Amino acid sequence: MKIADEAARTPTAMSYPDQENQKLGQRIRDLRLKAGMTLSDLSKATGVSIGTLSQLERGLVSPTVRTVYTVANALGVMPAWLIDPSQSPIQTAETRYIVRAGQRSRLLDIDGIRKDIASPAASERLRGFFMVIQPGCNSGAQPYSHKGEEIGFLLSGSLELQIDGETFSLNEGDCFAFSSNKPHHFANPGSRPASVFWVNADI
Repeated sequence: MKIADEAARTPTAMSYPDQENQKLGQRIRDLRLKAGMTLSDLSKATGVSIGTLSQLERGLVSPTVRTVYTVANALGVMPAWLIDPSQSPIQTAETRYIVRAGQRSRLLDIDGIRKDIASPAASERLRGFFMVIQPGCNSGAQPYSHKGEEIGFLLSGSLELQIDGETFSLNEGDCFAFSSNKPHHFANPGSRPASVFWVNADI
C-alpha cells in the first residue's frame, strides 16, 4: 500500500483502527494546547492544512509518515512517542554510547515503512536510522525538504531515490548522499523489502 497524500486519505484507507486514531488525535490536540498553539499556528509550522490537522485531532484520518514526523517535530516530541507514549527507553551508561541490534527504538511503523533509531544518545548532530520499506511503499505523494544533510547505504533490496527532480535507481550495496534542503522522495519499486541504513546530519 502506498502512502497517500494527506488530502487524499479516506477512512477506508486508514492503517489505524478508529480508537487508535482518536488516541493519537487527542495527544496531538493536548500537546498543541499545552504549547499555546492554534490550529493555524500548527499549520504554519508544519505545512499541513488546518482542515487535515482538525481531522487528525478528531481521529477521522490517519497521518502519513511525513505528517507524523513533521507534527511531532513542531510539537517538540519524538514521533514514536506521538504514536505510542509507552515507548520510553531506559538510559544507562551503555545506551549513551551503544545501541544493540535488538534494542533499537521504533521511530515510525506506518503504511509499510518501519524506521528504527540506530544511533546512540551520545550522537547529537548525527541521527542514524535502520529503515525497512515494503514493496510498493514510498515517502509520500510529494517530495519534501528540511535542513541538514543525509547519507545512506542500501543493505538489501532496491530503492528509487528522487533528489531535486532527478530520479536514481539504487541496488544492494549502493550508497547515496545529498543536502536535505533539496526536495527528495524515496520509493521501493521492487518485489521484496528494501533495508537501508540512513543517517541525517543536523548542520
